[in-house]
Order: sequence, then C-alpha cells, then structure tokens
Amino acid sequence: MRNIILLSLLLVFTNSHAQEGQLIKGGKWYNIFPNKTVVLNVDAQNNFYAEIVKGNDLVFEYFMRADEYADRTDDEYFEKILFSVPKNATSFYFTDTTIKAAFLQGCFCPDRGWHSFSDGFIKGKKINATTWKVEFDVMTKPNPLKNANAITRKFKATFSVYKEPVSKKKK
Repeated sequence: MRNIILLSLLLVFTNSHAQEGQLIKGGKWYNIFPNKTVVLNVDAQNNFYAEIVKGNDLVFEYFMRADEYADRTDDEYFEKILFSVPKNATSFYFTDTTIKAAFLQGCFCPDRGWHSFSDGFIKGKKINATTWKVEFDVMTKPNPLKNANAITRKFKATFSVYKEPVSKKKK
C-alpha cells in the first residue's frame, strides 16, 4: 500500500511539473496599414507617445513579441516601431532630423513605454502594390527620467499590407 501511495504522489508531481515551463512562441510581424497616419504626441506629464489614426498615408508597423513561459510572471516582452509615408511614395529615406517614428517597448522594466528616435535612418522601397523592403538602423533618445539608455535596432525586413484574418463560419 505504501508503494502505491508513493507512486501516486510521484505521478501527480510529474504531471503537474510537466505543465510548468510551457513555452509560448513569440514572433515578428511587418505590417502596412493603408489610409492611416501616425501622430506623435506629448501628454500633459511630458510623456511621448504615438497613435495610429485615420489618414491618407501608409502606416508601417514592426511588431515583435518574445518567447515567454506560461508559468513565469513578468517575462513578457514586446516592441513596436511605427512610422508613416505618403501613400503615393515609391521609396523613402528618413534620417536623424526627418525620422518621424516611434519605438514602443513593453516589458516589466523601468524604461518601458514609448521612445522617440534621435539618430540613424529608415529607408524603404516599394516592390509591388502590397510589399515594401525596409531597412532600419535607428537609436532612441536616452531618457534619464525613465532610466532609459539609448535603444538601437538594426535590421532589414519585408513589409506587407495587413490582411484581416478570415474567420471560420459557424454551422
């Protein structure tokens, strides 16, 4: 009887432990939203932020969500870069003084939130009606009030016009 109890406890512990550490995969998305624009704002508390509103531009959104574990608290991390270009453009090149873009860092960290860019470039070229090749080499402004050092991102990506997921019809 003692062996059965020990075996039962071992099985319960093993099964409950097997659920721990379940990995939730992250990913990267490169979307374009037509007929929108990005507005950069500063609120009454002097916090910088960006929002997407209805407009006549193309909004480019890079979104990254890191892998996370279901049983860990505060290990979530995501980031986003937003900027817009005129809808009739075939290419663009933004530098230090012309970058009108924003970086969002979502995490359990002191420098979470929106950041403006101070250095670098973002350039892109239209490939076809729905696809652009874009290159980033950018750095955010440090913000001592948030204990935020400059954040750099350097990558190339292919952006595509966002398509709403098709929902399955219920029968």
